[in-house]
Amino acid sequence: MTARVPTRTNRDSRYFTDTYQAMPLHGFTRMFQNMLAHPGISILLNTDYREIRELVPHRELIYTGPIDEYFGFEFGKLPYRCLEFKHETHNREFLQPVAVINYPNENAFTRVTEFKHITGQEHPKTSIVYEFSLAEGDPYYPIPRPENAELYRQYQALAEATPGVRFVGRLATYRYYNMDQVAAQALSVFAQMVGLSRAEAIELEYEPKLTTVTFNGKLNGARRNGVKRRSRVLTAS
Repeated sequence: MTARVPTRTNRDSRYFTDTYQAMPLHGFTRMFQNMLAHPGISILLNTDYREIRELVPHRELIYTGPIDEYFGFEFGKLPYRCLEFKHETHNREFLQPVAVINYPNENAFTRVTEFKHITGQEHPKTSIVYEFSLAEGDPYYPIPRPENAELYRQYQALAEATPGVRFVGRLATYRYYNMDQVAAQALSVFAQMVGLSRAEAIELEYEPKLTTVTFNGKLNGARRNGVKRRSRVLTAS
């Protein structure tokens, strides 16, 4: 923990000490809802992308999942620190004096977050979440060890030799990113794709021509979760 979050010698209660810190005006959920509401984006939940990849026309694939999984764990699995979350609501305005409290000692959980300190919401109740570290489960944090870095480099070589696929994000690059770093990486990748500098790409206003593709794929994962087999996907031409 001390390698990622520096030891404090002051009373600054913020999790990070960056000069500029901000939250989306209506939160990250609303931000993603607004982005995904674009007519050029369709979502299939609980669907293995490999089941539909060849059915959806595309020039490039942006992959944000675990890089070792993309290559069928050819060199073995990359280890991650996994997390489990326990949410609670309390009938009081605040439970903690600050947004995040770390518990590095004998507690089963590693930290407790109270979101109202971050969002500025006013409500007589408050919600908190406990974080528990696990060895197995949904991957969250790469484990920075020399042997893991060497294993990743083998997958990185495969990724660099795979045309038409861009590996983006924590899991695909086996690297820890904060939210601002993830946004910066996404903008940089987009700039590379359109052949502009990042400053120019940020100012770019571009509405892609949309192509409607209808297919009757065998979407095993989607069908099990109530998604109809006949799907309509809008893709950029």
